[in-house]
Amino acid sequence: MFHSQRDKLVRSNATNGTISGHPLQEIEDALSTLKGAYADNTLSAYKGDMTNFWAWCEAHGVPCIPAEAEVLIRYISETKEASSPATIRRRIAAIARVHRMMGYGDPTKDEPVRLALRRMHREKGRRQKQALGMTADIRDALLGAAEDTLTGLRDRLLVSIAYDTLRRSSELVKLRVENISPVPDGGAVILVQHSKTDQEGEGKLAYISPRTTVLIDEWQEATASRRGYLLRSVRKNNKPGGSLHAGSISRIYKKLAASAGLPEATIKGLSGHSARVGAAQDMAAAGIDIIAIMQAGGWKSPDIVGRYVENLDVLRGGSYRLAMIQSR
Repeated sequence: MFHSQRDKLVRSNATNGTISGHPLQEIEDALSTLKGAYADNTLSAYKGDMTNFWAWCEAHGVPCIPAEAEVLIRYISETKEASSPATIRRRIAAIARVHRMMGYGDPTKDEPVRLALRRMHREKGRRQKQALGMTADIRDALLGAAEDTLTGLRDRLLVSIAYDTLRRSSELVKLRVENISPVPDGGAVILVQHSKTDQEGEGKLAYISPRTTVLIDEWQEATASRRGYLLRSVRKNNKPGGSLHAGSISRIYKKLAASAGLPEATIKGLSGHSARVGAAQDMAAAGIDIIAIMQAGGWKSPDIVGRYVENLDVLRGGSYRLAMIQSR
């Protein structure tokens, strides 16, 4: 049961923009101590997740910080229909992190909370929806649909380098011109200074094909850029602006797909992750070993790569091959 005195305190504090006696600013201050140690996207996600949890707590008149196990159990139970299991797990992780940063115990470790998550997974499963892979045929369709303008040139470069390097959207927009070095085959390598799995900036080299290198040369000539971010926005006066926003990448893919006349399901399925998935699928289809695919995409576990290429595995499996033999 919830403590009535605390409930009254929360209801009173809600009108003053506080969480269980703590101003919202204190939570932001706690998250700010993580700045520099975690990617901005991670901190933004933490803030969004805590905002969601605070809004739910305020609506139900229950404490948010510090939260009791009963509150988290109710939160999981009442939000699992509208949110995916992955989203719920991420929010619970954010709640745990903020509690620790603010000096409270971690209520997410209580066994009843773990059981609530387990029930959610048994009911809804752990499987996450996978982004549609931008395989080579889709990539080429998008490249062909780009306009013959500065924006179109940028879009062709984006599609091509995203497929070559298998980088995430947040990594693509941070690629820098001065980190590109040519290689003898006519292609190039580019230093990816930060990634989701390399928060300390050790860096990793990614390969760029000769076709993409030509697009880079054309883009640099058109924009007269020799340093700074490679992928940039294009202003209304047809001049390059600052770094392209990561959130724009999926919209660019969808716009190109629509211009190419691709099926509605393909347009809807494309996301900022699609080039990464599609390139991995094409590598697997070409017989490239999983270690090489992991190296190209920066994956540390073969399980994730396995998820991306499982459709190919099904089409190589015994059931499929038997069906093909029997249909002859």
